Amino acid sequence: MPSGALRYLGETIDWRSNLAKRSIPLLMRRLRQAGFGSEFVSAAILPDWWDQSCVNQPELLPEIEIRVGRFLAVPLSTVSDPETTLEPLGYPEARLRCVRDIGRDRLAPAIHAAMRIAGAVVRNLKEPVPAPARPPSDGLAWRQEIRGFDGSSVLDAIVEDLWTRGIPVVPAHLLPTPGFQGLAAVVEDRPVVVLGHRHDELGRVAFRIAHEIGHIARGDCTPDAPVVDEDEEILEDGEMEELADEYAVRALVGEAAIPVPSPSALGNFRDLATQAAAAARETGVDAGSIIFSWVRTTGDYATATRATKALYLATGATRILRQYFKRFVDVEGASLSDQELMRVIVPGSPPGSDASSR
Repeated sequence: MPSGALRYLGETIDWRSNLAKRSIPLLMRRLRQAGFGSEFVSAAILPDWWDQSCVNQPELLPEIEIRVGRFLAVPLSTVSDPETTLEPLGYPEARLRCVRDIGRDRLAPAIHAAMRIAGAVVRNLKEPVPAPARPPSDGLAWRQEIRGFDGSSVLDAIVEDLWTRGIPVVPAHLLPTPGFQGLAAVVEDRPVVVLGHRHDELGRVAFRIAHEIGHIARGDCTPDAPVVDEDEEILEDGEMEELADEYAVRALVGEAAIPVPSPSALGNFRDLATQAAAAARETGVDAGSIIFSWVRTTGDYATATRATKALYLATGATRILRQYFKRFVDVEGASLSDQELMRVIVPGSPPGSDASSR
């Protein structure tokens, strides 16, 4: 092999070709133009020893180009050609739901990143890896199968059930922007839920997960067509979303007949909290789940969040999600590139570190 040549995915590339036109700053600019900002690139693509001084070290360029090519799943010759536009995989069959004034092309970087991160998680599930078992097609039937579903630990119970079924729940809290609330996908023949928000309210996160499981249980997503819910505050987005919401309500609330409060109560967080607490005492259903089953009819998540704060139910979801990720995923045994992708699951700390459980 000639001096200065390297092999990547079957290609033999002389990395010194076009070197006068290539640079790390130019590559970073091309990534930004492709929709991948510096914060995401630093977390998911660049090595952990990277700092700003590395930008002006051209000898590091070949390694960074390889990392970019691997992440984008494109030939190295594409990355090393400074005239070529970098693009994420578009997933043209993705089913975009609840999208407000955002085109498919603008969501493509977040979808590509989420699918790559989900792939890293699936490849590194701890042994024994259970064959994926989809929940029943009816939310109430799923509720009846969940162990420990006693109304006081709803999010904990459903997340444990899903991981135990072989369905990862991935809190990808650092994605390219614009992002999404939730994504239901099939990755390497395994259903996966990816959460793209940073919400911490127990009931809100439980409802979002149950909604995405509704898509999976009903077969709405396929390997080439993930379902992407961009904005949960958008109402009435068609039958698919209505059925996924219905699935979530039946899974979290069950058969309890809990009437929706009056519009005035739904708009007042104190009244909302009071009525949810009363309904929880009467039915045994989790108050946070009740609040977020109600708010789907109004889209007023600000009031719902204030109501959950009044009931001391506004925090704890992130801790639970990370706890199960650490329990079921072998980060230390993963390849370096997979480890780097999974860094976005715990922003600001190395994967597998003690910080991931806090």
